[in-house]
Amino acid sequence: MTLLLQQILSGIATGVIFGGLALALSVVFEGTGVMNFAQGEMAAFTTFLFWTLLQVGLPYWAGFVLVIAIGFVLGLVVERTLIRPVENSSELTILIVTLALFLAFNALSGLIWGFSGQTVASPFGSGAISVFGARITYQQLGMTIAMIATAAAVGALFRFTNLGLRLRAAAMNRTSSHYLSINTGVMLGVGWGIAAATGAVAGAVIVPLSNLQPDMFTTSLLLAFAAFALGGAGSRVGAVVGGIIIGVVTNLGVTYVPFLSGDISDVVPLVVILLVLLLRPQGLFGRHAAVRS
Repeated sequence: MTLLLQQILSGIATGVIFGGLALALSVVFEGTGVMNFAQGEMAAFTTFLFWTLLQVGLPYWAGFVLVIAIGFVLGLVVERTLIRPVENSSELTILIVTLALFLAFNALSGLIWGFSGQTVASPFGSGAISVFGARITYQQLGMTIAMIATAAAVGALFRFTNLGLRLRAAAMNRTSSHYLSINTGVMLGVGWGIAAATGAVAGAVIVPLSNLQPDMFTTSLLLAFAAFALGGAGSRVGAVVGGIIIGVVTNLGVTYVPFLSGDISDVVPLVVILLVLLLRPQGLFGRHAAVRS
């Protein structure tokens, strides 16, 4: 029983990271209608920037706030310079551009900082708490709280603010939004900026648990896509819940299904995506789109 609870708690702690990346994917998709395959590499790039800020002597939380702002600007610049010129092109063209961004950010991170792992000390301390015999570290607990708070903040922005309303309107119908005096160009850029800032948060809170490398989020992005599909495209709550479910299911699968150990465990999110597409294509929190004929 203790082992089961331990794997569930550990799965939740890692799942919120998948949920954070899935949330960033959801923000871009909801705000611009684009699926950003470079989201993980952009998050890794901002995490390297965060590490650099710490190396020059900036306190952890000061660097944390600053890298969120840097992430926002990075997303804004990427949308303005690389996505905007092809926004009216085919979906395949935009897909190729985001895949090119994936390769470019990965190579750029390696070129600047190298491919050997760097480490960051946890700001939450090295202790742990016991929950009915299961152990959860302060780092895991702090990481979980940080990502849930980020998801709540992004959800509140989209749901309760004028900016969020404008972002959703610009994504749903750019022509009508233009007639309502909404600057759709600015809104699309802001959407990318918010997504990149969300990825920066994920990177800053996860880096104490793993070595900082250019491809640190490559596998996590696959799991984030699974969370995105499970939760429902464009659902911010679904992205986080989907990430937690993926984290827990993956942990339990590796623990209790012998042949899923090692690299074979990567098949779990692929199976989840396949089942979601077959049984509930709109995801757990998604809705069928109504189209007027």
